[in-house]
Amino acid sequence: MASFDKPVDYKEGTVIFSEGEPSSYMYIVVSGEIRIFKEDKDRLIPISIAKSKNFIGELSIFSDEPRSVSAIAVSPSTVIMLKKSDIRKVIKECPDWVSNIMVTLSDRLRGSIDMLREHRIVDDITNAGDELDSKAEKKFHKLIQDYRKRRGLKK
Repeated sequence: MASFDKPVDYKEGTVIFSEGEPSSYMYIVVSGEIRIFKEDKDRLIPISIAKSKNFIGELSIFSDEPRSVSAIAVSPSTVIMLKKSDIRKVIKECPDWVSNIMVTLSDRLRGSIDMLREHRIVDDITNAGDELDSKAEKKFHKLIQDYRKRRGLKK
């Protein structure tokens, strides 16, 4: 691990980040499960489940846009937090053409994800597990709202 890696343990039900908040980190899942949600008005749409060796928050590396999804630990989880600024420093050491390719790929990925969501195709290709029942959706929605309130965030 590099000096800027920060392993962090999250309890089940902990919001790691919420849609709309500024992004400063990318996360690599060491253990556990992190569920990713997209908010659609008053609904939560399950997007995916990140498990060991998966990463989340990667679109924030090259963009200063706010988070496009929310992430919640659905089991006790350990992640490695990588600061966006530290990742950018490492990328600056690469030739310009490498970082240009990475930025272009990130932009294309974000555009593809947006298009898939817009056309409702994303539900067919993600591994989000079963749809949420109303009780689970309310629970996750409340966790996100409480997180935002504690952090002084608005959505």
